[in-house]
Amino acid sequence: MSDAQENRFASFTILFFGLSGIVSLLLVGPFNLVTGIVLTGCVLIGLLLFPAPQITLVFALSMGAILAYAIAISLDSTLYRPLLSPVDYQPAQVWYDLMTIIAAGLIIIKDAFTVAALTSTWRHREASTFDRSIRDPLTGVANRGHLLQTLTHQLAMPTRARKGLAVVLMDVDFFKQINDRYGHATGDQALIHVAETLQDNLRNNDLLGRYGGEEFLMLLPGATLSQAHNVAERCAQALRHNAMAIPGSPAIKLTASFGVSSASAQSAMDAHTLIEEADRAMYTAKHQGRDRVVVYSRPQ
Repeated sequence: MSDAQENRFASFTILFFGLSGIVSLLLVGPFNLVTGIVLTGCVLIGLLLFPAPQITLVFALSMGAILAYAIAISLDSTLYRPLLSPVDYQPAQVWYDLMTIIAAGLIIIKDAFTVAALTSTWRHREASTFDRSIRDPLTGVANRGHLLQTLTHQLAMPTRARKGLAVVLMDVDFFKQINDRYGHATGDQALIHVAETLQDNLRNNDLLGRYGGEEFLMLLPGATLSQAHNVAERCAQALRHNAMAIPGSPAIKLTASFGVSSASAQSAMDAHTLIEEADRAMYTAKHQGRDRVVVYSRPQ
């Protein structure tokens, strides 16, 4: 459910809560245990699910309706609790039965909406909380914990179910100079720019995450070393030709150093070793002049 849909559903549910309270006071009287339970329950559940100002407004309107109805009763302008009034003749019996059915139906519908609202809101909040727990708050890509958990899980799969896996570790070249020259706010924008550029050049099943600082890690399930090298080259070229615009200043040309490593479906390699190999290859790329891709050469 989107935020707009949730807001509309919340507004409709709050309105229905208020109407159910008013109908309850009309049928069983304003000074009745049933009315008190309905109003109290609506407020407590509403405060749990929805914004407090909306609940406060509906509660204030409901209390105003109760007060107005109580005044009307005291002036003999209307009946007091018609649903619970003594029944003396047949037309009143029909009215009584009809009101009973309406009241029961409203309570059932209200409870159904309560459960639906509770379930929907809880699921939405749980999903939002989980999403925040696995994403880097600045760039929106996966965080280090989620990267390591995913990589460890894929490497621990049984051999018959496992596919090859490659990782690409990259570091933005001369990133400290960006912070020193333009400020940390521009440095943050540069990281966002890098993350978006990398994401645009990965496959749908690849996972991109911020490994730390200006380092990003890419998990490429099912990719061979050669395929991972091609992906890294594509990302390097995209960064090279996609300068970041800065208002009032020349665009910043960003480059990065990439290190690539892989594990075959049959190899027994852990996440730490695989990332360490990519890290060594990345530092080789830096020592060779930066803005390049280096594949880790495993000793025979």
